[in-house]
Amino acid sequence: MPRCIRVDNEACFNSRVMKAALRSLGIRLQTTALHCPWQNGRTERFFGTLKQKLDRIAVVNGDDLRVKLVEFRAWYNHARPHQHLGGHTPAEVWGGREKSVNRPRFVSIWSGHISGWFFPP
Repeated sequence: MPRCIRVDNEACFNSRVMKAALRSLGIRLQTTALHCPWQNGRTERFFGTLKQKLDRIAVVNGDDLRVKLVEFRAWYNHARPHQHLGGHTPAEVWGGREKSVNRPRFVSIWSGHISGWFFPP
């Protein structure tokens, strides 16, 4: 359980219900200053990447969205190297593994007409 959650000043994060729920769990709520997204840069970057990917796909229904989010999570944590992590994936860092040259990669060619996972030999 986290000791603290940092959020922006969206109304949903600053509601009495949210504050009470976090307080009951012993989690401190920390808000960024107004109009200062850089104070929560990693989260802003994550959601920017997620929005960029979701803008490029068609979602048919809730079940389809769940599948797409699972695929995104696999790509984001296991295939996509992160600059802040020294070119490692989060899974490599969290798992204490060496950088893999054979990590699966999500490929998309022809503006997304063909896409899928590539598993190097």
